[in-house]
Amino acid sequence: MKKYFARVVFLQRSNIVANFACELKTCKQGFARLNRNAGFTLIELMIVIVVMAVLAAIAYPNYTQYMERRDLAIARQEALRIAAELERFKSRNFGYKGFDASYLYVYTETDADGNPTTASYYNKTTGQLLLPLGSTSSTAKYTLTLANGGTGHKPLTIVKGPDGQETADSASVNGLSWVMSLERAKDSDGEPKQPRNYDLLLSNTGIRCMTKVKDVVTGYANCGSYSESW
Repeated sequence: MKKYFARVVFLQRSNIVANFACELKTCKQGFARLNRNAGFTLIELMIVIVVMAVLAAIAYPNYTQYMERRDLAIARQEALRIAAELERFKSRNFGYKGFDASYLYVYTETDADGNPTTASYYNKTTGQLLLPLGSTSSTAKYTLTLANGGTGHKPLTIVKGPDGQETADSASVNGLSWVMSLERAKDSDGEPKQPRNYDLLLSNTGIRCMTKVKDVVTGYANCGSYSESW
């Protein structure tokens, strides 16, 4: 009888061990299947890379065109803003000489002592404004230049020397007309950074044109043979 019960207990324990081993094997197989399902095959990765490359090839040119249109719109906006202010100035002063657009582009900065001071994005000495506003010479997309419409195309601002008298260059400005160029920023080789965009020219005498040809509008006469109106 004792041998019989011992045999029964042995068989029960053997079944428990066998069942545990079976369950352990099943568990390992499940984890193996899970690991296989959690990863990507080489073909799947290649498909993902190709899809991303196609999307980038489509999206990047569209994004570039959008940014160029935005930069051109900003340039036009500021040119028209200054043009309107020039006419207001003339109505009060009977001419354009002495016009200074600095007041349109005032901003606050901090000096070396931490005190707030005011400055302007517009350079009254050169008559230039970098666009978009707040740009530096290396980040600007356009350089707006406002000049007298007469000979020499000097700034309209009255410039005085150390003696307090108006300089000879400033005195040569008659201020009867004005002209404004907006030229695209150039790279180190002198080529426009946005070759598909436009340079602009505007004047109080009716010139309002644009061109993709570089170095034309700075002649202040016209936009050349490939001119477009705006």
